[in-house]
Amino acid sequence: MKKISETNVIDIVPFKSGFIYVKKIPQDDGAFRVKFLGYDTKRMENAPITKGVYLLSKFGPSYEIISEKLGDYATCDAGILQNKYVVVVYPTGEMGIFNDKATLVWTGDLQYKENLVQSLAVDGNNIWCCVPNQNSIIEYSIINKKVSMRIGGDNSTAFSNPVAIQKYGDELYVTNKDSCKVRIVSLKDYSVRDFRLFDEPVYRYIQTCGKEVVLLESGIYVL
Repeated sequence: MKKISETNVIDIVPFKSGFIYVKKIPQDDGAFRVKFLGYDTKRMENAPITKGVYLLSKFGPSYEIISEKLGDYATCDAGILQNKYVVVVYPTGEMGIFNDKATLVWTGDLQYKENLVQSLAVDGNNIWCCVPNQNSIIEYSIINKKVSMRIGGDNSTAFSNPVAIQKYGDELYVTNKDSCKVRIVSLKDYSVRDFRLFDEPVYRYIQTCGKEVVLLESGIYVL
């Protein structure tokens, strides 16, 4: 593994030549600013990046309007649905849906059995999310505004404090903070298996440009 950055990372998004990550930089007055950094996974070196490129990579063509309406555009996860709608989910469970004109058409708290939901992976016009306190993941129908499936649960060993989720092909990659594992869920038969195991808590996993990238407690690494 190659270490790319120390801690204080608040977002990672794939990019055409690697990935973009956002760091929180503390200021002397107790506030903080955000810094946008790029990493080229082909050359295995840092690359200059702009805020606009980051926002475009995260929210798509309507990024200017969406980011302005959100205000806090860094701490949410975002995904573009099959119908070009953009969905955002914050760690607090707050969710927003923007149509293809960047109009906010729905906002509210996404919960499952009174537990907060976080992260998202787009699956057509549905999304998969993590329910950390329930040790489960759920599929949420955007059209029907309801949970259509749950995998895992309190008495299940499938997940252990899942905090992030990504979809690649017909598989979901679920990041489990407490077990320090990335586990794979097959969308063909909904079986769950181990994929990656680390020596410390893991918070995010992405694939980009043929590389695997993880955010661990100690920082960002390219595998």
